[in-house]
Amino acid sequence: MFDKQLIATPSDSLAELEPTAALTDPERALQLYELHEGYGQWKVIFPGTVVLSERVAEIYGLHLPSSVPLQELVKLYLVEDRGKLLTLIAQALQDRRGFRCRLRIARDGEIRMIETIADLRTRDGRVIELFGASRDVTAEMERELAVQGRLKLVQDLVGDMPAPIAVLDDKLRVLDCSLYWLKAHRYVERREVIGKTLAQLYPEMSAEQAAEYEAALKGQTVKTRRSFVSPSTGAAVAFNTIIRPWFAADRKVGGITITIGWAEIATTRSAAPAPAPVEDFDGSLLDMLKTVV
Repeated sequence: MFDKQLIATPSDSLAELEPTAALTDPERALQLYELHEGYGQWKVIFPGTVVLSERVAEIYGLHLPSSVPLQELVKLYLVEDRGKLLTLIAQALQDRRGFRCRLRIARDGEIRMIETIADLRTRDGRVIELFGASRDVTAEMERELAVQGRLKLVQDLVGDMPAPIAVLDDKLRVLDCSLYWLKAHRYVERREVIGKTLAQLYPEMSAEQAAEYEAALKGQTVKTRRSFVSPSTGAAVAFNTIIRPWFAADRKVGGITITIGWAEIATTRSAAPAPAPVEDFDGSLLDMLKTVV
């Protein structure tokens, strides 16, 4: 569980930098992080004693007093994650670098994801302490997995949907789109659009359209009309276009979906002959929908 959400990255250490004047009381700032973000402090006093705050001891399921050998703390992590943690610590000591990681522990019969940030304290060029903060991010990761699962389901549905439809994130980057959407916008392959923003794909986007996307990102469903030009006739034809927000955890807007001509397809499907297979579509939205309008 959570294996795709593990991270282990080095970071530049602050140990060799000259301290600057603090904007506010550092201890009070740390208390804010502990109170609102769930972090707890710890430090490793070499050769290998770990001192944990009450918050961190609770995260690891340990009882106070919270001074334990480093090897005992490492054993709380899953076997496959212990080597990653030890490697990060060894690299930090060797390269004088901090690190950040998100690794798993087993506690009370459950797998918990622990996020840690760490740095070094030196004296006379010698490392005397490794210190940092940790928090339990299991609930956050579970929400992220749930959102990813819902998005994957939507992407799977969108890919084969018989209408021009695209799914975008909150930065208006294309996450996925139907083959009809590709053809309607004269693209051949998904790789031409996936990961790109609408601004990159359509630099000539009007202010009116940009405002519609902005409204959708604020949670509104926008029903509008968009004009498309048939390359075969040169005629501009307007189609109903619906821009809807999709929601991540806590009702936060995760992005938007754009559906073109869905109302026409849905209401006339029974009365009209089936559209030509998408492989035969020449790129014109007008030609694609000529049998249903």
